[in-house]
Amino acid sequence: MGLELLQRWHYVGLFLALFAEEAGIPLPIPGDLFIAAMGAAGRAGDANFIVTTVIVMTATLSGSAILFEMSRRLGQPFLLRIGHRFGFGAERAERVELWLKRRGAVAIVAARLTPGLRIVVTVAAGAFGLGRTQFLCATAVASVLWSLIYYWLGYVFGAGVETVLRSAFGRAFHHHSTAVIATAAVALVVAVAVVTATWRRRAKRGTQRM
Repeated sequence: MGLELLQRWHYVGLFLALFAEEAGIPLPIPGDLFIAAMGAAGRAGDANFIVTTVIVMTATLSGSAILFEMSRRLGQPFLLRIGHRFGFGAERAERVELWLKRRGAVAIVAARLTPGLRIVVTVAAGAFGLGRTQFLCATAVASVLWSLIYYWLGYVFGAGVETVLRSAFGRAFHHHSTAVIATAAVALVVAVAVVTATWRRRAKRGTQRM
């Protein structure tokens, strides 16, 4: 469903998906995959890295600003309610509060690049009263890095997977839209699984030190 939205609406679909996710609306497909799908499309000449990055940053800033302001109003109970979806309890919330106050913008950038923490850190930053300018600047930096990492993961992994799929399915895979969707679907699962496992190990070590 998500990749069909991306195929039909292209950049508009990317913006809508990321905006919804950043505003706190749960999606069946994480935003990482949408960005990487654009990388796979870029390999086929159907997407541009600069345009994708601008859209990612715009959608991220506008959606996260809404969630940030909501979190400022609703406070820590809202953080615990959202965090519960990610296994984020009261004890961990206290550690994150100290981490945010100690590291500030650096903590926001690091957390937003860690799968499973991007939405939680937005809520935490709002609930704990971090400054809007600090939050938005850090989010802008993280969004550019987010786009850079996943776009090129989709681009690089998509190339190899597309070659294999074309060999396996022959003529059935020659339809251009089928190629983009199938390549994205397979390549992105592999790419994101590797990156997610790596970042989660690092995030776990980081929270244990806090």
